[in-house]
Amino acid sequence: MSAGFKEVLEAASGGDPNAQNALGYMYFEGSGVEKDLARAFIWFDLSAAQGDPEGQCNLGYMLSHGYGANRNPEEAFEMYRKSAEQGYVRAQFNLANAYSDGMGTAQDWAEAMRWYGKAAEGGSLIARYRMGVMLEEGRGVPASEEAAAEIYAECAEAGHAGAMSRLGAMALEGRGTRKSADRAAKLLLKAAGEGDAPAMLLLGKMSMAGEGVPKSAANAEKWLKKAAARGSEEAKSLLKAA
Repeated sequence: MSAGFKEVLEAASGGDPNAQNALGYMYFEGSGVEKDLARAFIWFDLSAAQGDPEGQCNLGYMLSHGYGANRNPEEAFEMYRKSAEQGYVRAQFNLANAYSDGMGTAQDWAEAMRWYGKAAEGGSLIARYRMGVMLEEGRGVPASEEAAAEIYAECAEAGHAGAMSRLGAMALEGRGTRKSADRAAKLLLKAAGEGDAPAMLLLGKMSMAGEGVPKSAANAEKWLKKAAARGSEEAKSLLKAA
């Protein structure tokens, strides 16, 4: 038990919600004390009960996964909602996910889009990316490949691999952005370098056809194997058929 832990414990025991949340983190991560999810849950719960938005979000996370207590999606949703309404960005993103997936509440893509928007305004890159996905697929808003491509371009510039991958696919087909196999290849190579399986799959198919990259059976096999190793069923099928 570290000296730092003792100081946080003293403050948390005195009722400081920030310290209670910090103590929950320490138990959750095993930082300065032995990892204990049940104790982490207790301290997050105490912090949340005092209205601390970070504590509420962390308690929601524990409840959504069943860490330290029984899984309770409905209560997790309520914790995310309370925290999100106080402007806590991570909770806003998690609340959007809950609406998108129908976790603890009825699926509502319009509400998901609204909360992704709030999280994006707060600086969440992944929330901005999810807005692009919903625009591309027409979930919660009218479909707009042009608007989706613009968002993907923003996120790709900031280093988001998924955005690079999706924008690359759109550039290859000329959907929502100018058609360019060369641009697609550059984006997909960057995304694949970050471990994005869809980009690896598409690079494998492009290598087979010689589109945007030199035609190469060896490179096609290399990329398809990488995608298959990350769970791509289509890549596995293409490798079997080769």
